[in-house]
Amino acid sequence: MKAFNILKQAKKYWSSEHESLKWWQLLFTLKRAEHSLAQRATGLSKLTPLLLLSAIGTLIAGLTIPILKVEKFFLFEDLISIVGAIDELARSGEYLLALVILLFSVVFPTMKIFVADYVWRARNVEHKSVQKAVKLIDLLGKWSMLDVFVVGMIVISAKSSGMANATSQPGMYYFGASVIFSMLGVILLKRSIEKVAKED
Repeated sequence: MKAFNILKQAKKYWSSEHESLKWWQLLFTLKRAEHSLAQRATGLSKLTPLLLLSAIGTLIAGLTIPILKVEKFFLFEDLISIVGAIDELARSGEYLLALVILLFSVVFPTMKIFVADYVWRARNVEHKSVQKAVKLIDLLGKWSMLDVFVVGMIVISAKSSGMANATSQPGMYYFGASVIFSMLGVILLKRSIEKVAKED
């Protein structure tokens, strides 16, 4: 009897619909909450999860693949990734700058994508936490292009110094693509919320 109860509980956790999702279900499964946007999506809104998945994939690539190639005096060449730059800054004692880049290039974009996924799948669209999550997405979204701007400034400063020739690398384009994918995903997400609100 006890084994039957355990199986019943497991089925509840892993079934396709829940009133709300646990954090680990949100991260490690493709489950959807009852009456969530994921269940009620129509038309272009169904592209939202694909855009969010593309956003996290290109973000990981953009953080780890080199964004810059810096040639010094035509003799030395360095390939710089965002993760590598953060590590190098921390090692050299530039903790504040490392923290700023970590927040705006890693933490905030990642949070934006996962909060959007939370709104999409984890709760009934009418739950009060959904509106709070949307406000958080708006707050995070205001900083979406700051990190790209910083990367651009690094390229310009390196070139203008005359001591180094800096050229962009694929990582920069992956990172920019992540920003675009997440922005489009959030736009469709908000349209879905507005559509559901009008229907109700």
